[in-house]
Amino acid sequence: MTSDQPLRVELKTLHLTEPFRIAHGVSTERQVLRLHWGDAVGEAPFVPYYGENPQETLRWVQGLAWSGSPVPEAGPRAGRLALDVLWHDAVGKQRGLPLWKLWELDATKLPPACRSFSIPTDLEAFAEKVRETHRQFRVLKLKLGSGNAEFDEAIAAKAREAAPQATIFADANGGWSVEVAAAIIPKLARYGLAFVEQPLHHSGGVAAWRELRQVMPHSPLPIYADESAQSSNDAHALSGLVDGVNVKLLKSGSLKEAREMIHTARVLKMRVLLGCMIESSIGVTAAAHLAPLADLVDLDGHLYVADDDYCGVKFGSAGEVVLPEGPGLGVAES
Repeated sequence: MTSDQPLRVELKTLHLTEPFRIAHGVSTERQVLRLHWGDAVGEAPFVPYYGENPQETLRWVQGLAWSGSPVPEAGPRAGRLALDVLWHDAVGKQRGLPLWKLWELDATKLPPACRSFSIPTDLEAFAEKVRETHRQFRVLKLKLGSGNAEFDEAIAAKAREAAPQATIFADANGGWSVEVAAAIIPKLARYGLAFVEQPLHHSGGVAAWRELRQVMPHSPLPIYADESAQSSNDAHALSGLVDGVNVKLLKSGSLKEAREMIHTARVLKMRVLLGCMIESSIGVTAAAHLAPLADLVDLDGHLYVADDDYCGVKFGSAGEVVLPEGPGLGVAES
C-alpha cells in the first residue's frame, strides 16, 4: 500500500489531569509521536523507563521518506509503533472496516475494563475517588510500590473498604524486592485482590521470578508480569513463573506482535491483561481493537489526559468497553 501523500510528523505534549504516581516516579505530562498520512493517523508514547529520545525518534521518522511501505524492523520503538498504527488505520479506512472487524473478532464478547488509581498521598481523598469511580467501573486497579510496604497495604485496605463489591487488583510496577513481595502478597490476599501485577523490578530478569517462586512456591494470589514481559519470547521464559501477562502495543512494537503475544500466552495457559501507556485516544483505541482476545482490559490511559484531542474507544455505564464502528482505528478529532 503506497501513496504520494506526504507523511506529517509531530511531537505532542499531553498534560495530565493530576500527577500520576507509580513506583517509577511521578508524571504531570507525557510526550507522544503523532503521525498523519492523508486521513490516517498513528501515534506512540514515550515512556521514561525505555529512555528513548523524542527528538531523535522524530528525526528518524522524518528521514524515512515513508509512503506506505512495510515498517522497518530496526529503529526507535516509538517510531516503529507509530508507523504500524498509522499503516493499520490506513488499511482499515481503505477497506471500510474497523480493525476488529478486519481481524474477524467478536465485539459481543468483550472482557470487563478497569479504572486505575495512581499511588495516593491522601487516603481519605483516595477512598472517595474509589467510591465515585466504582459507580461505573466494576474492576479497579491500584498502583502500589510506594516504597513503604505498610502504606501499600493501607492503600489496598482503604480501597476494599470504599468498594466492598469491586474486583480489585494491584500493580507494584516493580517496586518490591523479592523479600518484600513474599511478605506483602499474603497480606494483600486478605483484602480479596484478584491478582498482583509486576511485583519485581524487570531488571532482575527471569532469575528474580524464580527466586520469588522459591521463597513463595504457593502464592495466595495469581501473579502477572508487565515490564518483564515485553515479547512472546519473554512469555515463554516466564512460563510456570507467572499466571498472566500484560500485553501492550509499545512493548510488543506492533499490533501483529501484540496478537502473537496473546496467542503465545494462551498456548502457555496464561491469562491476558490488555494494557496501554498514558497516551491519547489514538494509541489507546488502537490497542482496544484487541480487546476481544483478552481476559481483562486496562485501557484508561487517555482518561488521565486533560487535553486529549481525539475520541475513540468508550466505556459504558457499567464500565464495559464500547469499540468504535468507524473504519481503521475509528478515532476522530474531538
